[in-house]
Amino acid sequence: MFEVTPEAGAMIDELAAKTASDDLEVTIFSSGVGCGGPALKVDMRKPMQDDIIKTVDGYTFHIRATIFYNLRGAVIEAVDTYWGKRIHVKTTYSCMG
Repeated sequence: MFEVTPEAGAMIDELAAKTASDDLEVTIFSSGVGCGGPALKVDMRKPMQDDIIKTVDGYTFHIRATIFYNLRGAVIEAVDTYWGKRIHVKTTYSCMG
C-alpha cells in the first residue's frame, strides 16, 4: 500500500506527542490539488466516521476514504523545505517525484 520512512516516523511520533487534544488522530487527507491528483498531507485531525484505519510500519493512520486509493505506492518521508523539515507524502503521480 504505502510505506513510512524511519525519519518521517520519528516526526509523526513527535507530532502525536505534542498534541494536547485526545480527540485528534494522525490523519492522511487531501490538502488541495497537485499536478496529477490530490496533494496529500499528514497531520493531527478529528476522525471522521468513514475514515479507513490502517497500521503501516508500526504507525496507525486515519485515512480519509476519498483519497485512500491515491496512497498506492506512496512514501511518507521527511523532507527539508524552506520552512524547515516537514512530513511529505510522495505519491506515484506527483509531478515533482
